[in-house]
Amino acid sequence: MISSLKHRLPDLAGPILNHVIFWAGTLLVVSTVAFAAYYYFDQRGSAPASQEVLQIQLSQYEQVVRDDPDNITNRLALADAYYSLERYDDAIAQYEAALVINDESTLGHVGLGRAKLGAGDLAGASESLQKVIDQSKEADISGELVQSAYYYLGSIALDQQKPDEAIELLKQATTIERSDSDAWYLMGTAYRQSGQLDEAVGALAQAVLFVPDFTEAYEQLALVYDEKGASGEALYARGMVAYSTGKLDEAAEQLQAATRASPTLAEAFAGLGLVREVQGQGDAAIVAYRQALHLNPDNFNARSGLARLSQPEPAASPEAELPAGHPGAQAGGDSQPGVTP
Repeated sequence: MISSLKHRLPDLAGPILNHVIFWAGTLLVVSTVAFAAYYYFDQRGSAPASQEVLQIQLSQYEQVVRDDPDNITNRLALADAYYSLERYDDAIAQYEAALVINDESTLGHVGLGRAKLGAGDLAGASESLQKVIDQSKEADISGELVQSAYYYLGSIALDQQKPDEAIELLKQATTIERSDSDAWYLMGTAYRQSGQLDEAVGALAQAVLFVPDFTEAYEQLALVYDEKGASGEALYARGMVAYSTGKLDEAAEQLQAATRASPTLAEAFAGLGLVREVQGQGDAAIVAYRQALHLNPDNFNARSGLARLSQPEPAASPEAELPAGHPGAQAGGDSQPGVTP
């Protein structure tokens, strides 16, 4: 499940780069920083470097460790490089070697936990990650690292079909970092597994709030709405799946259907605004965004959309794009009840 998520911020980039500063003054620093930046951002979905470049960088790391095998920074950097190449057994060996040098290394325990998770060793991953949380109760440890430990432990609990345990762990993760969309997504999935559908909707809504094109979250949201029997909301979620995968005509059709089925659903109008904006139909996007704000003045996507299109937020929003036969359309389809034309 973890590998499918691409919106999560790079958990260890800051701490590892702080360690890399100790290499200042050597030529290797330049390549190290470049590779570290590549690795932490690429593994969450940005543009990948070529395998040839990765192998060159890896060779440099391996040489540094041979030259100074007792330097924990070198060991961690090499372990991270192996991890980025999905050479999990090699990564595990290097993280364990780093922990021999300093068994209190939080970076080492988080890295080892992730590598063991990648290798399929859930029990070993849990043990390493739990050590980070235990350490955090006794020492001043970076919130970013602790948040990552809670996130991965929540993911493991979810994979082990322990949704209630996953929910509690992921709540801790989102308390530390509220904008972690992947943690919200996993929490929504856990709530659905436990049959708490309203809570699942709330968590998944947070996931897509921070990442409006989060395909997996919309897919999960559609399933939750199906189980709730909310047909208009399910159409909205599937419309946003189409939007997030670039199927704009299909998205517009689904979202228009959602506004007909649920004419007070602000999210559907905001989603339609996003589609029209991407299609280059600025006027139609503005109308849809304004209708979303008429229904919900706090709708983030509508507010952001109007800001991008340099439109003020009206006190009384005009009508949105209303297809023929829409429940809110009057004769001629020019206005909605309670909305100033």
